[in-house]
Amino acid sequence: MESSRGEQQTRPCKVGVCSVCGVNQAKYTCPACSIKSCSLSCVKSHKKCQGCTGIRDRAAMVLKEDMDNLTLLSDYRLLEEIDNKLEDNLRNPLRRHVMRSLKDKPSLPHFLHRLRNEAWNRGTTLKFMPSHFTSRRENTTRYNFKEGIIRWHIKWIFHQADFTYVDTSVDENTSVIKLLARYLEPSNDLSPEDNEKLAYYQSASYGKVAVLIKTDVPGSGTTFQELFLSKSIRLNLANKTILEYPIFYAVLRDHIHAYLEYQPEGHDDLFSDPEVKEARETHKADGLSFFDASNVEED
Repeated sequence: MESSRGEQQTRPCKVGVCSVCGVNQAKYTCPACSIKSCSLSCVKSHKKCQGCTGIRDRAAMVLKEDMDNLTLLSDYRLLEEIDNKLEDNLRNPLRRHVMRSLKDKPSLPHFLHRLRNEAWNRGTTLKFMPSHFTSRRENTTRYNFKEGIIRWHIKWIFHQADFTYVDTSVDENTSVIKLLARYLEPSNDLSPEDNEKLAYYQSASYGKVAVLIKTDVPGSGTTFQELFLSKSIRLNLANKTILEYPIFYAVLRDHIHAYLEYQPEGHDDLFSDPEVKEARETHKADGLSFFDASNVEED
């Protein structure tokens, strides 16, 4: 017994010296990074200093010559766990509810249904994004029953000034030039910082500024169309397709051709809307669709 104990004491340690303190013989090998350590304090120290989790990466690359039965067994168990997780996910009642919701045709709230119908009566095709999209949540456009008018949520984009602003509850009978005057007149209610951004526009006359809207045209795809400044929003939106709410692009006439000649196919530029692109991809993948004004039912 004594001789065997002596052999154990004199036998060289295969692990080597502790990589943390560099003094004691190492006893442990970290499963995650293979660092050698001798004690609990050294283990904790190396995790803190190197941000190591101490958990072996089961999907780490293993060279063919280093593979053994334990490697194959580990891979097999990992695949088995993944299969079990997928099966549990399929049986999850919440997932079944979501899938049923996706398969069923979504319905609009009553106030949006009425808004869509009123827009349709005015010659405007109004579409809505799925409820979880930002543009749907921020849209404040409503039909006012007492006044008998649509009050629009309108987003303004001044590309040459890198400026974006939103007008809410805008009477549909308001002329476009009246809305534009808020941004072109220095005596407006905007902050000094915003007026500084718009200085380039404010120095130009009304005749040098055009207001465009991006809309879907059957057979032509997405295009920009110039609005009539003297006419009302209601008349300008007639015969146009609007997604959620109108977006007005105020541009200097020196740059107007870049918009009127815009071609959306084949590239992604500053005119593109990532959220719309995502919605269309979702439509293709999951069978979702925008709420449109086709087959409108009268209230």
